[in-house]
Amino acid sequence: MHPVGFWTRLMAHNIDLIVMLPVYYLMSFFIDSNQILIWLCLVVTYLYEVMAIASSWGGTLGKKMMKIKVTNDDLTPVSLWKSALRAFVKAFSVLTLFIGYLTIVLHPQKKSLHDLVMKTSVIFSPTD
Repeated sequence: MHPVGFWTRLMAHNIDLIVMLPVYYLMSFFIDSNQILIWLCLVVTYLYEVMAIASSWGGTLGKKMMKIKVTNDDLTPVSLWKSALRAFVKAFSVLTLFIGYLTIVLHPQKKSLHDLVMKTSVIFSPTD
């Protein structure tokens, strides 16, 4: 198991943003309220992450392109339920001004706060 550091994870996130921006843009044509649009974008992003991590890829399109995936600490695939909880906990890392991501730099296994709480790992997966 080779854990993934901060910059690789950030690049995967940025790729996912590029993937999701056209979706957000299209939704803006159908929704007039900015408040509703923001909440809908958050829900769509949450569902995208939850379903992608629980999929056979073990991650989003950005993670796939960066050749990384999310697994349980014992390297088994993450279930849909655990993926949903992980994404929910991940929101707290964002809401605390990204402090939950600081642990990636400090932790010997490069784990974020949500990885520590949910007992998951982000690892390189060059063969997938």
